[in-house]
Amino acid sequence: MPEHQLRELIREVVAEILAAQRGLAGPAPAERTNGLVLFTGAALGFESALQSLARLNGRLALDWTQTPSAERILDQQRIAAIGMTPVSSSLVVGHDILIIPTLTVNLVAKVTHGIGDCLASNVISDFIMRGKPVVVATNGACPDSPDKRSWYPHIPEQYAAMLRSNLATLQSFGVRLSDADRLDAAVVKVLEPSASQPAAGEAVPTDAVVHPDRVITAETVHAMAPGSTVTLMPNAIITDLARDAARQGRITLSRRS
Repeated sequence: MPEHQLRELIREVVAEILAAQRGLAGPAPAERTNGLVLFTGAALGFESALQSLARLNGRLALDWTQTPSAERILDQQRIAAIGMTPVSSSLVVGHDILIIPTLTVNLVAKVTHGIGDCLASNVISDFIMRGKPVVVATNGACPDSPDKRSWYPHIPEQYAAMLRSNLATLQSFGVRLSDADRLDAAVVKVLEPSASQPAAGEAVPTDAVVHPDRVITAETVHAMAPGSTVTLMPNAIITDLARDAARQGRITLSRRS
């Protein structure tokens, strides 16, 4: 047998063996999304956030890290019990999505004003600038959340307006705001947007639309159908420009009871 035919035969045999081995091993497992969970030092909503993360763990490959204040304040045993993987390197490049279950007012202010002087502010800014999704629980940062109001029932309106404005700016960067108890659903919506959309051809009545965002901006309202009635979350933040846009578009904004 000529040498070139022998080589061709060997290649065919090797190819058949490799194909058979792949068949025995079954199809390659689908690659899971790598999520980075970053705990900061907000205790409000911590319990609900842990429950959301427990529902997400397994659906996503979750790694986690924390700030020094989170290490001092939060229950480390409760975090470890979820079964996430501790990580200290490749925080941005090695992950597809950033999840912050305990967002602080301090971190919101830093990111919205371009300050990167700590682990958390640098990581979230890096995710934003790379165009990677960021989902945060705002229980400790939103002045209208029941958790925040339980601690500070008499927040001055101007101070509350400043906190709302910072959250609106954070959302304008593409960050998804959520309650801690719905953090898992917000993550799934970001990763699988088609799962929350109506089927093709399915009519959605304008008076049955429920908007999940915590901060409603003018940009949010402009995406709504003129003349529609939109139900918001009970603690949704509506900016003044959003109210003006709603009036101009004859859009009724109501809160879910």
